[in-house]
Amino acid sequence: MRKRIIIRTALVAALILIGIFLYVIGKEHKVVIDNRDISVGDIIYNASTTYVVWVDNQEIGVIKKGERKIAKVAGVSHKIVVEEIKDNVLTGERYEKRFKLKTNESAMVNIPALINNANEWIDKTK
Repeated sequence: MRKRIIIRTALVAALILIGIFLYVIGKEHKVVIDNRDISVGDIIYNASTTYVVWVDNQEIGVIKKGERKIAKVAGVSHKIVVEEIKDNVLTGERYEKRFKLKTNESAMVNIPALINNANEWIDKTK
């Protein structure tokens, strides 16, 4: 009888842990992708061209200079890929960054800062 109680308690605990895990990996985050000029200290990164953007292998679309788009992603770990477009043709210059978001975070990604490897390319907010 005591063995059954221990097994049942362990199963309930396992189900609770699985539920928490599924909540964390299924939590949706909002990622704003910004192709606007940004000033970081004394340095100004200019948005000078158009890009195609993917977040977690999901195409967000073409983002022109001065535009902003929103991506909805689920999970903790994410990858953003940015590729430049000139004359409606992809140039082959790809920029990739990986980032993590906690369950209650959203993020704003600035493309000019990202392609120039500035530390301020992402701004996480709660």
